[in-house]
Amino acid sequence: MSWIQQNKAPAAIIGVSVAGAAGLGFMLFQSWTGFSGKLEEFNMLNSSIAGLNSAVLAPTPENLALKQRLVGDFTNEAGRLQTVLTTLQRDVKVESISDTGFQAKLKTRIAEIRKLAGNAMGLPAEFNLAFDRYNSELPPSNEVATELSGYLDAVEGIVTVMVASGVSQLDMIERSELPSEKGAAAPKSRRPGQPAAAPELVERRQVRAMITADQSALQVLLSKLASPSEMPHFTVVRLVRIENERQEGPLRAEIGLHTLVPEENAGDAPPPVVAPADGQEQENKTIAAVKPAGQDAVNVLGEEKLRAYLEIDLVSFKTTASR
Repeated sequence: MSWIQQNKAPAAIIGVSVAGAAGLGFMLFQSWTGFSGKLEEFNMLNSSIAGLNSAVLAPTPENLALKQRLVGDFTNEAGRLQTVLTTLQRDVKVESISDTGFQAKLKTRIAEIRKLAGNAMGLPAEFNLAFDRYNSELPPSNEVATELSGYLDAVEGIVTVMVASGVSQLDMIERSELPSEKGAAAPKSRRPGQPAAAPELVERRQVRAMITADQSALQVLLSKLASPSEMPHFTVVRLVRIENERQEGPLRAEIGLHTLVPEENAGDAPPPVVAPADGQEQENKTIAAVKPAGQDAVNVLGEEKLRAYLEIDLVSFKTTASR
């Protein structure tokens, strides 16, 4: 008698398992074959779409007219946005100034800021309101000097707000250069039939500063920089990096835990007399005196100085006439 005949139940289980495994393997093979085909089809379609997106637009009159119409619509919408932005911007007038006049103005403003800071806020040893080069040289032209004059007013306003906010030390202040300072070339004229370039809506100048202040002074400074009533120029604090002067928490010996122990020899105050309530017997009732509680907490963090790096954008919304 064979083993299968002697062990019918285990043999049946093994046979069903083998048949199920074979069927499952066949289904997995079919699924993998179908997946591979679909994946190859998807990759081919994706490559075809990428090729269409990177293809050069045919230079037909119809395509040129469509592109010009789209650029014109964008220009009109940008003009409407310019109108809205310029209404939100305060009118900061910058008077024309000569190159020598700007240099004299710079030296006067530096002296005024030094006097304003006094002992309240420390300044760098070489402090020229980030206009160091113009202490010894003149701007390239009167037009550049006028542009720099408005830039100087904005930087001076930022430093003045730092003093008013209680910043204890200005460690560094820098600014981005204007294109006119770098000798940027004038924009090229547009060829006939060429679509107009997208209009520039804003002009962004950046001031970078490193300050040392406590937490409250830093909060006040950030609030003032974002307040239109405090800043006539449109300022945006784009980046703030803060480093605590202490990288580790204080030791137990530094925080003075002995101040947490209440005084043991404090004298007991005489118990107060409580006036009798209406309709009750006239008798003196007393309550136990409440002793003042000892100090149960001390400041561990929050009173140390912070060193903050700020990137402040001076944003100017351009009008249609300035394009």
